[in-house]
Amino acid sequence: MSDYHDDRNALPPDPAEPPFGAWSEANAPRSEAPPPRASAALDLPRLAEWLPRLGAVLWLERRERRSPPLRALIGARGIVLLEHPSLAVLGRCVAITAHTAVTPQGPREWLSFRDTKDEVRAKLFLLPDTDYLAWDEMAAATRLAPTREDTPGWHAHTAFLRGALARFGTAWCARVLRFDAGRLPWLRTLDAQPPLRLSLLGLELARTIARSESAELVSPLHSA
Repeated sequence: MSDYHDDRNALPPDPAEPPFGAWSEANAPRSEAPPPRASAALDLPRLAEWLPRLGAVLWLERRERRSPPLRALIGARGIVLLEHPSLAVLGRCVAITAHTAVTPQGPREWLSFRDTKDEVRAKLFLLPDTDYLAWDEMAAATRLAPTREDTPGWHAHTAFLRGALARFGTAWCARVLRFDAGRLPWLRTLDAQPPLRLSLLGLELARTIARSESAELVSPLHSA
């Protein structure tokens, strides 16, 4: 035999083996949660699962007398039937945004529902009676990051324009309500009911928000 095979030192050294588990740690796929966003597409079937958990909220809707509202919405996850007339505006909304502001009455948080023209058609304001833990869980599930808004002061010109728009067929109505979701074999339902109870602080804040939004506070819930 040749000297090469007789001399084991002439053979190339074996590559060093990595310690057990090193390769799996280096190549392990990273699962990073998507970053929060300021706006999200309106997934009403999914949102209908979260809204009833909030409890009492203040609901603002922009009514358009010239356009008949849609009462059902067909999405990727199925059909949602909007049973209460005040929720029919959601049938024309395609996006949702979250907002927060600091006011003389304290922090204020709300959702804005927008149509294809990016115009706000409905708003949902939190009240002291709202379940804030459910709100945080819903924001995390939808990955909505609230944007901080400056609280505008009262201006006569702005108030005049809002009043003029109301006379020309567009007005804001405000209601204190709680959501109620149901499920049928082939669709889901989303309804609105009067809250079982509401604190005096919650009622006063609802009146304050309605005034600041130039909205008419409708009571009881099913009034026109």
